[in-house]
Amino acid sequence: MVRYSVLAVGINSTKKEKAKIQKELKLDNINLDVASIKEVLFRLKEGKISASIAGKNPSKYDYILIQSGWSTTHMAYLLHLYLKSQKIPHNIPSTQSTKLSDIFLLSSKGVSVPNTFFQNGSKIDEARILKIEETCKFPCIYKTVLGSLGLNVYLVNRREDIEEVIRKNGKLNKYIFQEYIPNDFDYRVVVANDIATSVCKRTRVDDKYRNNVALGATEEFVTIENTPLDVLDIAVGASHALKLNWAGVDVVTDNRTNKNYVLEVNRRPGLTEKSSEISALYGYLKGLAPIKD
Repeated sequence: MVRYSVLAVGINSTKKEKAKIQKELKLDNINLDVASIKEVLFRLKEGKISASIAGKNPSKYDYILIQSGWSTTHMAYLLHLYLKSQKIPHNIPSTQSTKLSDIFLLSSKGVSVPNTFFQNGSKIDEARILKIEETCKFPCIYKTVLGSLGLNVYLVNRREDIEEVIRKNGKLNKYIFQEYIPNDFDYRVVVANDIATSVCKRTRVDDKYRNNVALGATEEFVTIENTPLDVLDIAVGASHALKLNWAGVDVVTDNRTNKNYVLEVNRRPGLTEKSSEISALYGYLKGLAPIKD
């Protein structure tokens, strides 16, 4: 059997889990190398562009798997353009997307997202505060464009608090206000090639409105069969709408209406050790290799 080689750039897992995945994939004749997206190097000389990743030549691999956080989407996009120009097989992680562009695209494709107001600039006056109230109601969520892991996300209970919460957190240039969806928990659904492969139910413990594990929420990994079909459908639909073949989709269910909303689509979903998320990644990488005689 011919070996199949994969270079995973920016994979978000522990060293122990990376080593385990590498070892098990070798049993299926798949060689996996890993690198940080910070190790991507581009060079432009006399009109010719070359690239290396952690000193490795990407053309030597059969497939490049790219994952990126919000702060590195620009690098991921450049890497995608380079790999595309060289006809090197890879996933498409981002086209310089932000949370805002995702919200727009998801909504335009018919995927339910919370009502959203976006401010680009430092002007905060009564007219804009009124628009926020009309769009999002109260309580509502305030977040910055590049926040992650539940950080730079705040619950605003009254219109009188809008200006204070923005000024207090020093984020005058770009901010997003969103409708708060009353909930008891949310789901993180890992989608690979338009298939839901792992589901984690996240329930907040001490926090009043955020279900982020990084902020103390509990994780319960549930089977695909025991996950509501409409939750799986909206997660897969969100991944498809953004043309992502590897993503972690955060879905919340309104506990008053039972309607589902997509809160965020992560290009670099955190992978919990010894969970179905690790199995999902393993299955995704294994599925990349074509059968060779």
